[in-house]
Amino acid sequence: MSTNANAGNLGSIPADDPEYYYSVLNLPKTASEQEVRERYRQLSIVFHPDKQVDEARKEAATRQFLEVQKAYEVLSDPITRAAYDTLGLEGIELVHSGDFERVAGDKFEEELRRRQRELDRLRVEQAVYPKGTVTVGIDASSIFDDEYEEEDGSPVSSWQNFWLALNDVRKNQFAVRHRVQTEIKKGTTVVLTSRVSYGSGPGKRPVVSPTLFGTVRHQYSPRLNFQATTSLLNVTGVALKGVYTADDYVVACQSEVHPVMLLQPFTYRRGETILLPPLTVAIFRRLFPNSPTQGSLEVSLNPSGPAISIGVTSSAFHDTSLESTLDDEPPYVEPSVRAPSSSGLALYSSDWQIGFDLAGISSGLSGRYGITLLELGVHLQTVLRLGLTGLTWLVGGEWRGPNAAVGANVSVNPDSVVLRLDASYHGQALSLPIILSHEHNEALGFWTAVLPCTALGLFYYFDLRPRRRKERIGYLRDAYRQLHEEKSDLLRQWQETVYLLQDTASRHMRAEEACDGLIILDARYGPSERDEGTEGLDVDVTVPVQALVNSSQLYIPGKRSKAGIPGFYDPVAGVPKTLRVRYKFRGRMHYAEIPDYMPVVLPLKDHLVE
Repeated sequence: MSTNANAGNLGSIPADDPEYYYSVLNLPKTASEQEVRERYRQLSIVFHPDKQVDEARKEAATRQFLEVQKAYEVLSDPITRAAYDTLGLEGIELVHSGDFERVAGDKFEEELRRRQRELDRLRVEQAVYPKGTVTVGIDASSIFDDEYEEEDGSPVSSWQNFWLALNDVRKNQFAVRHRVQTEIKKGTTVVLTSRVSYGSGPGKRPVVSPTLFGTVRHQYSPRLNFQATTSLLNVTGVALKGVYTADDYVVACQSEVHPVMLLQPFTYRRGETILLPPLTVAIFRRLFPNSPTQGSLEVSLNPSGPAISIGVTSSAFHDTSLESTLDDEPPYVEPSVRAPSSSGLALYSSDWQIGFDLAGISSGLSGRYGITLLELGVHLQTVLRLGLTGLTWLVGGEWRGPNAAVGANVSVNPDSVVLRLDASYHGQALSLPIILSHEHNEALGFWTAVLPCTALGLFYYFDLRPRRRKERIGYLRDAYRQLHEEKSDLLRQWQETVYLLQDTASRHMRAEEACDGLIILDARYGPSERDEGTEGLDVDVTVPVQALVNSSQLYIPGKRSKAGIPGFYDPVAGVPKTLRVRYKFRGRMHYAEIPDYMPVVLPLKDHLVE
């Protein structure tokens, strides 16, 4: 029997590795059912506990035997295997929690992904809505627009002008908004939103405007939802909205019905207009099968005239670690544990949007680009719009933590320059829109944006980046300490597994020596980056790798972590790892460094050491 087979790891591989069970059996995802059964049979014999006499050896063999059984249970069942291939462990959980027996085979993956998207949507909806917002508008345009004079008409000094302008800064808006949401029954939610605003009316008289809106949302099915909103203090109409979500497109329809339309529907008299409700229909559709690029078309019919909006939007996830550069598509699911990067910029996402609006005087072209630095929790964006009324642009950013967020943006409009400051904590938000000028002032907007950005860059370079590096070193040192102090059982299990593979490795080495074939001299599995803190985190996998050699060849499938191979383990979670192998073939020295998610193919001429 060939023991070029592999078994489960020691429980150290991340639970969300999408190909862990394939790694347990050292099989590619294309393996047939017969290959799965045969590999399971081989490994069951190798790691059967009854073959061990020593209790310590029996414990290690039992653990490996159970991992092999678990992998076989998942991969031998067509439904669980298809779910695992699609969504990993989450796919298996979805299969166990739902009824997929009536789902046709060609629709299985589609239905599985639809249910996952529905769960993700519900999670997002429960997290994004704030509970309360306080808005305080400030008009500080006197500082930049006004020039003061003495009684005789001569200009005052710059210092006096500044103080006089500062005294003219005033509050022009104050509003408090609160929102309460509760589910009255499964699929039906009631939302109450109250708002009290204070501002200036005609003649600069103070005006207080209280409003109270009620919204009922009902989820008819996973694809169709409906909501209705009306004012509870002054019933002037009911806003209706329905959304239908399919796999590749979304259709939304929105309208508003007024009481007069219910009493006199679609009536027409001489000198009057037809009483038709406003209507907006929007369609969002994925443009390409394997791309997140989405197109949108929105058509509105209202008393002010028709409007059409066309847009294209897309987003992308970027990972500058070694694994992310292997293929055009992500080779693995984002791990739940990740070590801090030295720069804090290793993970980021980007999104962009371009659009065209045809709506009378409001027609124009618009574009937006945003980038989110995921490790730092920072989002930056810029918006540009060219319309019939002039050029508008916005630059802003936001930092978001677990329970708090702080953001700022500056917008230059055809008739104003506005700086907006936002902050939130545990669902309570404060917004400060500050009017800097009542004119289109490019220079003022530019410097208002540049100065904070420069300060942020200096803060990152001199404070945030050194702090991230210190956090990374601390993370690596903690991993080393835990490995040698708190995870002694893991090392013992690894040693027992290596012992179990020793005979196979020795037999393979003797066969390779006899034919001057592939001989593994040294193999190490550890962090890819050789920076401070990674000392002592390499795993000696010489014996396990030699046990995989068969007929002067070695192959380990890619797109999954090698920590699942018997005799391997993950010495530090969340850090990109590399397999470094020094070997002899035909009597000549070779050396290879293979990133964790790349396939291993030995021998190769490229590995030859001159």
